[in-house]
Amino acid sequence: MEKGYPGQESAPPYPGPPMTYGGPAPPPVLYPSPNAGPPPIGYQGGPTTTVTQMVVTPALQDTAGQALCSHCQRTVVTRTEHKSGLLAWAICGGLTIFGCWLCCCIPFCLDSCQDVEHHCPSCQNLIYVYKRL
Repeated sequence: MEKGYPGQESAPPYPGPPMTYGGPAPPPVLYPSPNAGPPPIGYQGGPTTTVTQMVVTPALQDTAGQALCSHCQRTVVTRTEHKSGLLAWAICGGLTIFGCWLCCCIPFCLDSCQDVEHHCPSCQNLIYVYKRL
């Protein structure tokens, strides 16, 4: 025990920096800025960032579109052809069931009810089929 009052223990040290009372102040602690700009020109260390660009082409639907032919390896604007598909047959069957058997052939005349085949204009091969339903 230190000198002082009997039964009194010394207090634990203050958790801050030591008090110098008139002496030189300790130097401030400098932390790096979280919003630091880009590294200087010629900087050789540190992590590098790789940027990958992905080109997404729109999907072929009911109109002609640009595509890469898998047969002749050319980038072409497709030639479209409408064919009767599942939607046309389903509408025809539904009209027949509901008693409209005179109108059941109409879906086969409407392009909006038919599937669309995309062909290559160079090699005439089938590139893609856009199916409705």
